[in-house]
Amino acid sequence: MPSTDASTGSVPSSVSETISRLSAKPNVKATMVLDRSNNAILQTNGSFVSFRSADSMRSAVNTGVASETTSIKEDGVEEFAGMISSFVSSAGGLVQDLDTEDDIKLLRLRTKKHELVIVPDAKYIFVVVHDTPPA
Repeated sequence: MPSTDASTGSVPSSVSETISRLSAKPNVKATMVLDRSNNAILQTNGSFVSFRSADSMRSAVNTGVASETTSIKEDGVEEFAGMISSFVSSAGGLVQDLDTEDDIKLLRLRTKKHELVIVPDAKYIFVVVHDTPPA
């Protein structure tokens, strides 16, 4: 799996080691670490091409951008990070509306194809994407 460190040294070694260990697990397709304060992509591992929106995929086809590219923008990483940030923010708003003294500890989103496990920390947002096992 290709790995991208958007900001070398921004993620503590213990976090990098945990992400590396998770990335090596079977069925894990991608991992990501975002800075919680500014939503900057700190570290990614794997491919996010399958998470691109239909409009973005059409645009890539129309401009001739190959889906195998590994740059952050073309691989859909920035778009995916934005969606994750928005999801965490919306879920956080819901939790605050329900109970102002409560916080999100873990978000789990399961689709037909994938499961996303999102852990919003005080400093980071951790994301692990893996295949959904057949039922």
